[in-house]
Amino acid sequence: MSVPEVFEVRISRQKAELPLMIVALFICFVMWSIHYAIFGWVGGLVAALVSLLAAGILYFKLKGEYFIRVDENGIGWRQNLISKKIYIPWSYMMRVDYLVYEINFQIKESRQVVSFATSGLEDEQTEELKKSISAMVKRLKRDTE
Repeated sequence: MSVPEVFEVRISRQKAELPLMIVALFICFVMWSIHYAIFGWVGGLVAALVSLLAAGILYFKLKGEYFIRVDENGIGWRQNLISKKIYIPWSYMMRVDYLVYEINFQIKESRQVVSFATSGLEDEQTEELKKSISAMVKRLKRDTE
């Protein structure tokens, strides 16, 4: 079985954004209920409008593309609304550890460990990602020797 040169998974916006949107709406409800209990309807409405406006602004500021990409240069990903894009070139990696629900990458210079949670992927996608990473690492080791 051949391993593709480039492995890419697009994460749906619903899967990446929905959990955090539910938490944000719950926080807006809590803000409304606290202010409603103290200040009545006017305080509750003001708190609800302010919290919904803040949640909307944060959403439009943070939304983007959600993906996992492995190519000949490195691995990059962004998994959810509050994560940043992470890109690690293969030349910076010292070690790759495959755990049950995550993949750990150890960086050469700082010995820092960067974790990639695989819980958001299907089992088949996780296995394909692990195979793609292993094939790329083996190929790069073979090319450098």
